[in-house]
Amino acid sequence: MLYHPDKHRDPELKRQAEQLFNLVHQAYEVLSDPQSRAIYDIYGKRGLDVEGWEVVERKRSPVEIREEFERLQREREERRLQQRTNPKGMISVGVDATDLFDRYEEDYEDVPGGGFPHVEINKMHISQSIEAPLTTSDTAVLSGSLSTHNGNGGGNINLLPSAVFYATVGPLVFYLAIQRLVIRPYVRSQKEQDLEKHRESSASDIARKRQEAESAVLLMQESVRRIIETEESKMGLIILNAWYGKFVTDNSQKHERAKVIDVTVPLQCLVKDSKLILTEATKSGLPGFYDPCVGEEKSLKLLYQFRGVMHQVLSPEGEALRIPKQSHRIDADT
Repeated sequence: MLYHPDKHRDPELKRQAEQLFNLVHQAYEVLSDPQSRAIYDIYGKRGLDVEGWEVVERKRSPVEIREEFERLQREREERRLQQRTNPKGMISVGVDATDLFDRYEEDYEDVPGGGFPHVEINKMHISQSIEAPLTTSDTAVLSGSLSTHNGNGGGNINLLPSAVFYATVGPLVFYLAIQRLVIRPYVRSQKEQDLEKHRESSASDIARKRQEAESAVLLMQESVRRIIETEESKMGLIILNAWYGKFVTDNSQKHERAKVIDVTVPLQCLVKDSKLILTEATKSGLPGFYDPCVGEEKSLKLLYQFRGVMHQVLSPEGEALRIPKQSHRIDADT
């Protein structure tokens, strides 16, 4: 009803309402289909885009869909891990079958209880490898092998600039050390670079969502005015200020800045019967919201009034929120 074009006379508001109304229609198509809704309820919109989810049969229940989806996710993670570490292995076995070919046919008759030739394994060699990227152009190498021959055995460990081999306890321990001291710092650095690349590649998408959020706020103004009048008449719930995004704390680094957006109007629009209830879903998907700091930790900070008393709360991303609440009350001395 909020986004229905017929409810807005201003040509610009009507145009913006049509765009948002189409998004509502797309959401309805997903939520009105039992199978699509089951996927969405479990994993959100990304679940609808996962490679191979279409193999889910239409007759499957939500529980079966969840199991199938998790299986597909595991397969993707395994493929991603293999592409990153490029594991390789080799096992060779030496078999002594001399007795099978050297003996004459009449010799078998002289062997008590048998006639079967003697065949044995006299040597074995095992090696495995896994790659550990250090930089975009260099790859760390840990190599190991295990060999036995006629009852005697040996092994070796090698650190090379191209591949990592492990087959014994020693190479595995060494690899874990490399993992902690080299690979993990590299992965963290890569994540930061990937995050920056993601921001750059999704800049247009972020701008579009910001525009949609700003349009939604404009369309909410009249509804919010009526909601505030109703709440004020019964000393109900009034959202005084609300911010969403990344806040600067005492633990923040010196160069960090707050990255927040004002969401006072969108939250007041969600107030019903002097209550505001938010689920555990990401808040950036709420009407009038967008993500001001992609990939970073976010919170929702509210200053609100209920029964004429000031309240304040800081709600981390991904946590459900229900207000008003006694524990949010600000003492008069504060």
